[in-house]
Amino acid sequence: MMCCADLLHLRVALVLVATLLSACGGGGGGETASTPPNVPGGPALNSLPAAPAVQNEMRVYVDAGPPDTGYNVNRLYADVTVCFPGKSSPGSATQCQTIEHVLVDTGSTGLRLLSSVMAPALSLNRQMSTDDLPLLNCAQFVDNTSAWGPVVIADIVLAGMKAANLPIQVVGDPAFNSLTAATPSPCSGKAMTTAKELGANGILGVGLFKEDCGVRCSDIVNNGAYYTCNDAGCTATVGARANLAQQVQNPVARFATDNNGVRINLPAVAAPGAPLVEGTLTIGIGTQSLASVTVLSTNPSGRITTRLAAPNQPNNFTDSFIDSGSNGLFFDSTITKCGPGGEGFYCPASPTTLSATLEGANGATRALSFTVDKATDLFAGGVKHVLPTLAGDIGDARIFDWGLPFFYGRRVFFGIEGMASTLGPGPFYAF
Repeated sequence: MMCCADLLHLRVALVLVATLLSACGGGGGGETASTPPNVPGGPALNSLPAAPAVQNEMRVYVDAGPPDTGYNVNRLYADVTVCFPGKSSPGSATQCQTIEHVLVDTGSTGLRLLSSVMAPALSLNRQMSTDDLPLLNCAQFVDNTSAWGPVVIADIVLAGMKAANLPIQVVGDPAFNSLTAATPSPCSGKAMTTAKELGANGILGVGLFKEDCGVRCSDIVNNGAYYTCNDAGCTATVGARANLAQQVQNPVARFATDNNGVRINLPAVAAPGAPLVEGTLTIGIGTQSLASVTVLSTNPSGRITTRLAAPNQPNNFTDSFIDSGSNGLFFDSTITKCGPGGEGFYCPASPTTLSATLEGANGATRALSFTVDKATDLFAGGVKHVLPTLAGDIGDARIFDWGLPFFYGRRVFFGIEGMASTLGPGPFYAF
């Protein structure tokens, strides 16, 4: 049996608020330093994993999650390798760490890793502001959670693909945690600083945009996403501009090839669910069969429209998105809500099937149906981590969040803004 805290932990909708803004550009950078020695304590460094049979394809999976993190459901994970810049070449003295159970999130941009799971010996160089002080990042999500920490530079390896000198975020870095209280709300919302709070060891944002904030953060000082220290002692923070090259970036857009988007392919799962499931994340669009795919272009904010056909339901959700980082389908409805033990989710008396039509900014449409079942029954026993009929309310009549249940039994494409592909230019969803 699960307590209420566990169920609150279940309700995740990791859609980065900053992706409401259009973004463009690319690049990366950072200071250089000599390779630090390996030191005892904490996670250990390792060599690069063996190259996969298909260089642009990696395993993704839904399971119980990292140890001692409670009951996790519908969380899509991948294993990510992070290396000290220049120390990721096969055959060299590699200085890398492979981190398991990183949440695959198509609703956000960039790699964010918990400080507590990173090997101290990596000692990644910090990205510096124009004042030569540490650049700090605040990622705020629509479920009122946030990720706070410094931007650092690393080489990132996904499958057999490498993005060199990539700005990433270190979340929960003890050196900067106190700053959230020392300044006027630099990062509002519940801070996710541990694997138990996040249900993962980090977030791999492979959504529609190249950077997590874009032109706005390069033009405006008080942009709400980037900060720096007020002085060398870093007793407080001030807002900071971050140019496109300094911002946390989508690693896919930084690959030399196959950099126009991703495809997630998960098998169908019979209701009420299963203990685990495995699928693939393919990097690049154009190397797969594209028959019977409908392309839904998005608006500049990455949004499409959802219309429900069911009677007595809100039926026009103009702020819709497809998000592997959300563990349910989240939308406002007249479906009965759960009581204690299932707060935030729906609990219909019997399985309820609804029909919907998704419409892109290009006018293309795709009809589908989905079923919502009683969440408290789905959670019973805490043994099923793959729940295809889980849904809940989101508290905004404009929003329909097509979370991970949408992905089961589908191959879903995400085209990155400004990048050409055989499905057309991004940003778009396709399935």
